[in-house]
Amino acid sequence: MTHESTRLRELGQLLRLRRLREDAARAERDERRRACEAAQAAVREREALIEQARARRDALGAYITGDGAATISRLAPFAGARREALDEALERAEYALIDDEAALARAERAFADAQAAWLRAAARSRAVEQLNERTRRGFMRAAEQYAERELDTARPIGMQTTHEGAR
Repeated sequence: MTHESTRLRELGQLLRLRRLREDAARAERDERRRACEAAQAAVREREALIEQARARRDALGAYITGDGAATISRLAPFAGARREALDEALERAEYALIDDEAALARAERAFADAQAAWLRAAARSRAVEQLNERTRRGFMRAAEQYAERELDTARPIGMQTTHEGAR
């Protein structure tokens, strides 16, 4: 094999490797994006649960102070137990929201890292593509120049091009 064909084959292999790494980085980035979206959905769901728990607690409070005030003596033990259960559920949901927000922050960092890794891999892939193209053009230019020199040396002296005859 000639030096040129060896060099082009090696650049082709390097380009395939860079593209594979870019594809792997893209897949990782996409997976991290999906994990980030899932974490965002979990936070939104948890916030909705908290709002529902607050609304139920507020509704119980409104009932006890409003329509249920007349029957409060009979309902007091039940209302107190229900309020405690709602308060506990709200507290658990608020702590879970803190955990969900922390998971979201981790997912966002992981996505940002994966995005940066993909950008680096894509840049490396483009650099090898450009190097491959420049190398191919350079070898083609050199081959054309070589062919022209061979053609000029094969012509009789009077038939050579003007720039050769001017020497």
